[in-house]
Amino acid sequence: MAFAPTFSAIVGCYEEILALSARMHEAAQGADWDTVTTLQQGYLAQVDRLRLLDHEAPFSDAERMRRYQLLDRILTYDARIRELAVPQLKRLGDMLTSSRRQFALSAAYGATTGATT
Repeated sequence: MAFAPTFSAIVGCYEEILALSARMHEAAQGADWDTVTTLQQGYLAQVDRLRLLDHEAPFSDAERMRRYQLLDRILTYDARIRELAVPQLKRLGDMLTSSRRQFALSAAYGATTGATT
């Protein structure tokens, strides 16, 4: 009877990060940025947890391969989320720039109009 290898807490942490990455990607595809942000908090908490784990212990070949596979998939999701987020961030940046210009013009012309009356 074959059995699955038991992996360390480090691999478990990577698996949780992968699950969160997949959910973040799904939310980003639906332009649900609030959910992406909420899931990102859990993602960052897992990354912090991963940093605290013992990385000095030796890993089996199977565990090393599993970590590689997980990291590859996490990075793939990260790139896909970034591709979806960049246009949204640009649009928000453009809106902020436009709002700042309108505010500056309003402040400049509002001051001039008030001074002539």
